[in-house]
Amino acid sequence: MNKVTSIGWSEASWNPVTGCKNLCQYDYCYNTQKATAPLNRFGSCYYSAHKKTFVTTKNWIGRQTQNRRLYIAKKGERYPRGFDPTWYESRLWYPKKVKVPQRVFVVDTGDLFGSWIPRDWIEKVIDVMTACDWHKYFLLTKNPKRYLQFKFPDHCWLGATVTGQKDAHRIRIMQGLNHPHKFLSVEPLFTPLTAPLNGLQWIVIGAMTGPTPRVPKAAWVDAIVKEAREVKAQIYLKDNLRPYYQGRTIYQQKP
Repeated sequence: MNKVTSIGWSEASWNPVTGCKNLCQYDYCYNTQKATAPLNRFGSCYYSAHKKTFVTTKNWIGRQTQNRRLYIAKKGERYPRGFDPTWYESRLWYPKKVKVPQRVFVVDTGDLFGSWIPRDWIEKVIDVMTACDWHKYFLLTKNPKRYLQFKFPDHCWLGATVTGQKDAHRIRIMQGLNHPHKFLSVEPLFTPLTAPLNGLQWIVIGAMTGPTPRVPKAAWVDAIVKEAREVKAQIYLKDNLRPYYQGRTIYQQKP
């Protein structure tokens, strides 16, 4: 596992899977305006029939249109197919090596529950989380309906990404899950969100940063905080909101 310093609510990250096929250009992993984003550092890979080999590209449009494939990494390989979905068997039991309990962000550079991820990859990850039960594991996806296909131990927190009212269907899916620990990552917040938050235990809110930040209005954040407090959900406002949310309480509650 890797020590985390940039995510205030997590202490470690664990990536037995990397890469993604979601087309969210605003996301940390794929934000082409951030030099540190994995897409910019490692590019994306596709098979070129003309060259009869794999070709790496950092072109965003090309990444959306080329034939990208899943890949199983060999031990010691790191992003061998750029930022396309990759399985790392050698990283699977990393949590067992860390004996001090950690708050672990699972697959922070990808989407473990994307529709393209093989079921057995997910089952192997859940098996490790079940066995290494001294840690708390935080899972986050843009495809929460896939949570319904699996059984998770209680020391896991299941989360969904929401960027505004258009993603309210993800909240409804989360509310229907039979699991004791559920949360939303409302980041970046692009539009107002008026959906009820009952049945959720934790709400994280953040802004989109970088050279061209998209900043949520304070009133949008106020409304979510008010609803979260009414349903007694814990609240975590990320530090990137501080410059735009002055004069208000910066809740940073951790479950």
